[in-house]
Formats: sequence, structure tokens, C-alpha cells
Amino acid sequence: MTWRRAVLLLMLFVALPRAEAQSPDQDGEWTDPFPLPLIAIHAAMLPSEKVLLFSAEHGVPGIHGWLLDPGSIPAPGVPIDPNALGLTNVPPPAGWNPDCAGHSFLPDGRLLVAGGTLSFNPLLGTKRSYLFDTWTEQWVRISDMAGGRWYPTNITLAEGRVVTMSGLNDSNGSLNPDIESWEDAGADTWALLDQKTIPYYPYLHLLPSGFVFRSGPDQQTETFNPCNGAWTPVAPRVFAGRYEAPSVLLPPTLDRVMVIGGYSGSGHPTNSVEVIDFSASTPQWAATASMNFQRMEHNAVIMPDGNVLVLGGQSNSGPVEEAVLIPEVYDPDSGTWDELAPHQTPRMYHSSAILLPDGRVLLAGADNQPSGEVFSPPYLYRGPRPIIDSAPAVITYGTSFAMEFTSAATVNTVALIRMSSVTHSVNMGQRYVLLAELNSAGRSESVPTPMSANVAPPGYYMLFVVDGDGVPSEANILRLTLSPTGDFDSDGDVDLGDFAGLLQCFGGSNQPPPATCPPGIDADLDGDTDVDLGDFAVFAQNFTGAI
Repeated sequence: MTWRRAVLLLMLFVALPRAEAQSPDQDGEWTDPFPLPLIAIHAAMLPSEKVLLFSAEHGVPGIHGWLLDPGSIPAPGVPIDPNALGLTNVPPPAGWNPDCAGHSFLPDGRLLVAGGTLSFNPLLGTKRSYLFDTWTEQWVRISDMAGGRWYPTNITLAEGRVVTMSGLNDSNGSLNPDIESWEDAGADTWALLDQKTIPYYPYLHLLPSGFVFRSGPDQQTETFNPCNGAWTPVAPRVFAGRYEAPSVLLPPTLDRVMVIGGYSGSGHPTNSVEVIDFSASTPQWAATASMNFQRMEHNAVIMPDGNVLVLGGQSNSGPVEEAVLIPEVYDPDSGTWDELAPHQTPRMYHSSAILLPDGRVLLAGADNQPSGEVFSPPYLYRGPRPIIDSAPAVITYGTSFAMEFTSAATVNTVALIRMSSVTHSVNMGQRYVLLAELNSAGRSESVPTPMSANVAPPGYYMLFVVDGDGVPSEANILRLTLSPTGDFDSDGDVDLGDFAGLLQCFGGSNQPPPATCPPGIDADLDGDTDVDLGDFAVFAQNFTGAI
């Protein structure tokens, strides 16, 4: 090598940008990928603290359903033994392909899965619907919908009923215009609310007004009134179509919606991001800071610190896929994006991402990728975590609850995050609900509950305490209910009449209750259908009369 070439190479080396060393407290850390027995196209965080994964084909032949215990996945740097993963086989019933279905949680923690795939040639959706029972870990068939749905979206409303809309039908593959609702009110039926043809897998959010907001994927956005079936146009988005993109209710309030990246149908995906604010007199879409990478087929996860984590996707729409391996996190306070540690496996079409109760994030799936990996965000490396010492298992609206926690910080936030169910970049329940900002290091606190079910639909949530540096506790799982738990005679109060019902239905620890006992007799929500001492304890906690 001549001295001139050596000098030239040295100058080139000096001019190149140097990669910054990664540190877990700034960039987070990943486990190694671990094998899964399916492509994790659909994922739901169950109140039992297991993750339900289900899918069909796309790299693993057949139809699959599995439960994953995230507690069996060790910390980054610890070797993962595939044989030690907590996996339980829960196969979907024969004759039903749940792939490309819609799903959201009922107030009692069961997952309602609507539709799926009837055939691929021609492409048709099935009208079948099922519940996955969190507590028995069984699939239960419910009544069929009026027509098939392939790529529908479910949303749970304030009164606990589930509404499903869109998806390709079971007759000619056209979009299903029926908007149907289902609720467990003694009659297993789907009710027709309205008819409107909208793109499949629409992005739906329940606003504090009680209206359902559709933020995409096409450019026109609108609200739906589930009481009378009326649709009202809202300002169109700045960017045209945002297909294959996530949409989130932006923390810490519930009146802003953010749509992230996506694909217009031509050209390449965009890195642009836009937000609409419903607290404005005339809500309009406006651009916020763009991501560092163009993305489509990515996922967005709301974090306990109120930030939004974006993972995976691809940066082009051509035949040669270019995966994005570097996650980014959006800070709603500063309106900025920050790059984090990269994952190893491409997570594009048919991937899923979901927040775990311990504050980590599961990223899994993608075509021909039967694997997962878990991300430990930077906040897990920034000091001791708050600890929730005690909190109730059940809370109701417009009240307060006592909790005890320990924190090294003097400023702490208490928030709920609703259990998620996600597929195809669409999360059908994810929601951050701020409860309190406390100038306290813990001990005993009284925390207000949500005032309205429009703010927080009934169901199961993860309760987090987050210190002033954004470090979260591990979550406690609690249930937010429309009426006091223990009101077995449904008179609106927990009183002596309910105590009499408990005595009548008391079966001890091994005997099932009589057939006359109400289905909600499981007051302590332990999943048992018998009345035991735990149910009496919850009754006593909520008792309003005098014995």
C-alpha cells in the first residue's frame, strides 16, 4: 500500500460517522430471539398474565393457539432454554380459522374474537365468533354474525358491549357494511346497529364523549355515535392513506389521536406522523415530529411512562423487503423521537407487539418468523423500581381506592393501561388512563378512579406506579366494573340480600354452585365458578349495610 493510499484511507476513516456505544439505561436491551410454535399474528395480554397467541399458516402450517407465560422468559443476556418456556397449547376449535379476525376484551376478561378466514381462493371471511375464556383457557363458540368478516375491527364500548365493523364477507368477498354489537346480557345474539362500507381493519378509538372515532386507514376520518348509528365527518388527515399503520390515543389525555407512518397505496411508506386534538373547538389534523425511519406493518405500544414505542415494520413497499430493526420512542411532552437498541429478527407483516405487566415488551411473529424476543426498555435500568405493596383487585367508577406503594422518588404517577389485543398493526383496546400525580414517596394513598366508562371502558387493567424519572413498578392487575362487585341480586347495592345469595350458593372449595346461582357469583374474580371464602371477603369489603 502506498503512503498516499494509506493517508486517503485514514482520512476516510476519520470522516465516517462513528456509531455511539449503546447503554441499557439509554437504549434498552433485548433478549435473544426464542422459538415459538406459531407465527404470532394475533396477541392478547390476558388478565391471568399470560399472553394468548393465535394464527394460521404464514410459515407454520396449520391453525394454532398457544398461551405464553412471559415470566418464563429471562432477562437479556441470560440464555433462553426453549424447553423451559411456559407454553400451553390452546388450539382453536376445528372448522374455524381465526386468522385475520378482530378481537377485544369483554368486561369479565374474556376475549371476543369475531370472524377470520373462510377461504383464500376466493378470499372470504367467516361469520363465526368465539370467546376465549381467560380463566378456563377454553374457546367457546357464540352465535354467528349476520355475515362473514375478514380483517374486521372490534371495539369495546362504555357499557361493555363489543362492536365489530368492516371486513370481507362470506359470499362474494366484498366489504361487509353491517355494524354489529354483542354483549353478554343473557341473550347470545348479534344486534345490527347500522350499515356503512368502510375500509377493513379500521382504526377505532372510544373517545371520552362516548363517540367512536375512526382515524383511518383512508384519509377521511369520522365519528360514530353507537346510540343512533350516526356518522359525522371530521377533518381529513394531512397525509393521504395510512394503511398498515398503528393509531393510538396519545397519553396522558384521551382527547388526542396519533397515526404513525403507513403506506398510501403507492410509492414508499412515510415516516410522517400526525395528531388530532379533540379538545380544540374545531379539531384538525396537524403534523408532529417525523420518525427517523419510514415504516409500514409496524406496531405501537403505549408504555407505563406515557411514551409511545414503535417497533418493526419495513421501509419500502417493493418486492425486496427492507426491515426496520431499530425501535423508536415518542415523548408526547417534548414531541420528539429517540432511537433505541435494535432487535435481531425482521418483524414486518404479521408481527405483533404487546406490553407485559412487568414493563417489558413482547415483539413476535412476522411471515416465516416463528419466534419472539422481549425488550427491556431504558426505564428498567434507571434506578430502583417503585413497588405496589397493596391495591384492590376490583374498583368502581367515581370513587377512590386505597393503595400502598414504596418509591425512592417523592413524585409519582399512578396510571392504568388497558389489556391489549393486537393484530396487523391494529391494537383493539390499548389505552392509558392517568389516575393521579402524587407528591409522595408512597405508604398509603387514596387514588381516584375514572369518573366515566367512556374514559375507561369496564374490564381489566394494569395498575402502574411510575416515579418522576419514568421508572415504573411492576403492574397489579385489577378489574374496573360498572357496579360494585358482590351485587348478586342486581339491586345496585351490596347488602344483606347479596349475603343471603352467597350463603345459598356457598359450595366450599370443591363443590360447584347450584344452577340457580348468578353467573357473576365469582366476586373475587379468581376464575372459580364456586363460592368460596374469597368471595365472602370481597362481599365484606364492598358491603354497605349493617349486619
